[in-house]
Amino acid sequence: MQISKKFRKLFIIFFLIFFNFSSLLALENKILLKIDDEIVTTIDIYEEIKFLKTFNPEVNELEEKEIIEIAKNSIVRDKIKQIEIIKYVKEIKIEDDFLLRYIKNKYSNIGLSSIKSFENYLKENNLNIELAKEKIATELIWNDIIFQKFSPQININKEMIKKEILTYPKKELQKEFSLSEIVFNVLEKSEFKSKYDKIILDIEQTGFKNAALIHSESDTSSNGGFIGWVKEDNLNKTIKSQISSLNIGQYSNAIRTSVGFLIIKIEDIREYEVKFDLNKKTEEMIRFKTNEQLNQFSNSYFNKIKKDMIFNDF
Repeated sequence: MQISKKFRKLFIIFFLIFFNFSSLLALENKILLKIDDEIVTTIDIYEEIKFLKTFNPEVNELEEKEIIEIAKNSIVRDKIKQIEIIKYVKEIKIEDDFLLRYIKNKYSNIGLSSIKSFENYLKENNLNIELAKEKIATELIWNDIIFQKFSPQININKEMIKKEILTYPKKELQKEFSLSEIVFNVLEKSEFKSKYDKIILDIEQTGFKNAALIHSESDTSSNGGFIGWVKEDNLNKTIKSQISSLNIGQYSNAIRTSVGFLIIKIEDIREYEVKFDLNKKTEEMIRFKTNEQLNQFSNSYFNKIKKDMIFNDF
């Protein structure tokens, strides 16, 4: 069940008033939303906004109502995953080694090198350490569940990949793209134009990263849609053809995929020297295609369990 427009307006008005308070103590903690047996409160939203502003500084450029909407969507995603995760594990917690590996990978721009430095960083920004760790644990455990559940369904033909690699023109230098994405879906074909137009408008007005935070249904949305560096010959033919004529800073039209629609932005382009090794390149492409399929399974599975959940607003 979708959140009503009336509730959303009241929700935004309430928080616009809330943001005028100088202290959290001035805010009464109220239940705003219930997803099955999980609740979302005003304090949850407040903490999520602090987290978003700390790790995605661009959010500060948005209007408060947009920040609130992003925070709400982020919490709803986490709650849905947590409801599913608890079917498989007793508690949402991970060992520090796995936590540190994730932190180094996702927040490399901050330069955090230990759990202690991460905790100090959270304290300096007045963030709840346990909530932050739970968010990360949710993502890691969810990814592990997706792998365990869907890895047997991954369909990759190693010999076909080898044949494909051998058709590539031999180059001494190869392109590599730093990419970001927005993944979105529509229930009806008639909804596509209005939703797509809204996304493009937000990209133009607030930037691609903020538009990804607002609209993207991919797990990369929490990172502003950032995917990372991808070698040109690892991209599938459809995406490669869509971005081949784009320059740095430009983004593609909506690309239809098996899990919805995809908009890709080129953040940067670089070249690297090619040292051809058929076996090494084959294994690299297998890893890339495996991750690509797992991401598709993750998005599909998330949307499936979301449809089966009961949403109630207060």
